[in-house]
Amino acid sequence: MAHAQKIKKQGVIGLVIHCERREGCELSNQDIDKSRTHLNYNLACDIQPMKPEQFLKKRISEVKHIKRDDIIYMVDWIVTLPKDVPQEDQEKFFESTFQFLTQKYNQKNVVSAWVHNDEATPHIHFSFIPVVEIDGIERLKCKDILTKKELKRFHPDLGAFLEQALGYMPSIQNNATINGNRTIKELKQQEDLSFKKSLENIYKHKEATQNIIDEANHIDYNPSGLLEKTRTLKKCNQIIDGLKYSLNQYQKEVIGLTHLVTIQKEELDMYRSMPLAKQLKQKEEVIHHLYSSIDHLEQRISYEENQFQRLRENYDELEKKNDCLKENVNLYKQFISLLGLDKIFKRFKQMFQKEPNTINAYDLKELYHKAQNAITRVISSLKEKIHYFEEKHPHESLEITIQSKNDRQYRDMEL
Repeated sequence: MAHAQKIKKQGVIGLVIHCERREGCELSNQDIDKSRTHLNYNLACDIQPMKPEQFLKKRISEVKHIKRDDIIYMVDWIVTLPKDVPQEDQEKFFESTFQFLTQKYNQKNVVSAWVHNDEATPHIHFSFIPVVEIDGIERLKCKDILTKKELKRFHPDLGAFLEQALGYMPSIQNNATINGNRTIKELKQQEDLSFKKSLENIYKHKEATQNIIDEANHIDYNPSGLLEKTRTLKKCNQIIDGLKYSLNQYQKEVIGLTHLVTIQKEELDMYRSMPLAKQLKQKEEVIHHLYSSIDHLEQRISYEENQFQRLRENYDELEKKNDCLKENVNLYKQFISLLGLDKIFKRFKQMFQKEPNTINAYDLKELYHKAQNAITRVISSLKEKIHYFEEKHPHESLEITIQSKNDRQYRDMEL
């Protein structure tokens, strides 16, 4: 059985991570067997060797399209290996499917064609950019490619192509019902389980993100000393990094849940077109229940997207506070350098870090005298320069420009 998934701009990276098994792919499917991931391969690597996200950017820039985030950037056909295809024909099945899809959607629009052997059932992800040529102009227009007529003809056309390539007709049209592999009830139970897993993961990420926000709310964003500001800045950076990771995982789960809803809708439409589903009343009741579940899940997705937006706003607020702290720390550093206290502060910091909140009184006294001498020298130098200026330019206003020789020194002053 095959089904198509429409991918918007924000969903591209999630699909690429899943197909190429990049870090974080296990979040899209908990049933991935990593010990078998090395058996996966990309049939399109020779015709499209670029990274998918780079190729997408390049190819889409070549065609006419509306510059909107909600347009379909990519389509992903998932074709599952039927159970009646012998193991020795498995590679030929996927190669023939790849040839059929490449001819159908044009080789120059192919993004990738990953065969996955590390999940419960082997299948191929054929990803392409939905480009059509209208009046000699290439346009990004998915709705002109995945029409109802096209989707209705897809399975018969693919089946005929495979029959010619393999010498027999595999049960490509719907092995979930035709060969008795899965009943409607079994399909519903399996998809309900997938929905529950995705929702559980979303709740976990939501709870983790809320913990990060609670921790951020306990930070003192107006500390008095430089060391306290430095520590607060470090803590803010850690919280922002944690929030970035949590938001990223949260978005992946929402995309995965949307993908499951799309698949279930397409399968329900397929079952409705079958004579058996039309004749049996209890099948209609099951379908009605599934549509109700979809409506509920779509409402849940909308709610989670609103939650995601709220978290994004909290993240932006933390970024602003972090920038303010950075600015304050830089001002402290500049003031210390202006007074000639760089080395003295460095020594104080080493002593403080060695035994936090505890400093030897004699060491502190020694640092105090050194600081006093350094400041005295700076004041003396400043007085001499001011006196010199007043003698040379008695009627002009006096302004001081602080110049930096390097990143750590701000001692040189011009009058």
